[in-house]
Amino acid sequence: MPAAARLLTAALLGLATPGCLVRQDLYDQARAEIQREREAGERARAEAELARAEAAQRSAQAAAIEAELSRLADDLRARDLRLSEVTTTEADLARRLDELAAMNEELSARLRSAGQSVGQLANERGSLSAELAEARAKVDELRRHQAAAEARAARMRDVASRLQATVDGGKVRVGIRGGLPLLEISSDALFDGAKTEVKPAGRKLLAEVAGALRTMADHRFQVVGHTDDRKARGAKRASSWDVSTARAVAVVEVLIEGGVSPQRLSAAGGGEFAPVAPNASEEGRAKNRRIEIVLQAEPEAAGKAPGEAGAAATP
Repeated sequence: MPAAARLLTAALLGLATPGCLVRQDLYDQARAEIQREREAGERARAEAELARAEAAQRSAQAAAIEAELSRLADDLRARDLRLSEVTTTEADLARRLDELAAMNEELSARLRSAGQSVGQLANERGSLSAELAEARAKVDELRRHQAAAEARAARMRDVASRLQATVDGGKVRVGIRGGLPLLEISSDALFDGAKTEVKPAGRKLLAEVAGALRTMADHRFQVVGHTDDRKARGAKRASSWDVSTARAVAVVEVLIEGGVSPQRLSAAGGGEFAPVAPNASEEGRAKNRRIEIVLQAEPEAAGKAPGEAGAAATP
């Protein structure tokens, strides 16, 4: 029996016993103690409910991360399938090369042994030689494309592995857009409201990202800012181009502070014009307010990168 209950029982017995005097303050003390114990029990139950809710939330976040990694693995398998198709085409061209070489040799033999017109055979041989040279050039081009595709696929796997540790409760995810791997960070995780200065929590997150980027010293990255379609209330800059570009530059500056070489970074603003979700709901607008850190392709293979249509800047 709790101490408060024993105290209250004693007080009540004292009141009920003839000839026994019980102080009113003893009874009040017992009731106050019971009330404190009841409140402590209610707090304990509330804390237990909160702990269960937090555990459920962590479980949901873990499931979302696992689903994203599964989707990335599917993308990589699709890329490997395309590489296999390129290899098959190269093998077909190699067989054609062998056939043309055999035909060329046959014509050479006919020139030497047959009494046909030397001029006609020479023309045929010239045509075959030109076709042979063209086929060889196509094989060389296919091999270059295959090597570049294999290198990009390897970079994609490397980026997915290195940046996996920075995935933080759905605010950050690894993806692929336009054939280029990227790290997508919610602007709400980096900036307060309409501000373009990185908040302390965002600096901590970007420090982890900088650590991952430092390990890839032979790669360049473009930081692209994006906004939703609403004009930011209270923002000093009037347009979404300015806000998105200023945020991209702010992220680049924090990455440089984290040890990433400025020669490997560029910044661009995509404004509101590259949404990843409809702007009809707050949830969609939140997805569109984002920062993308894009792994750049080689100059000779690079097309337009995400955000390239926007205002660009370098720190």
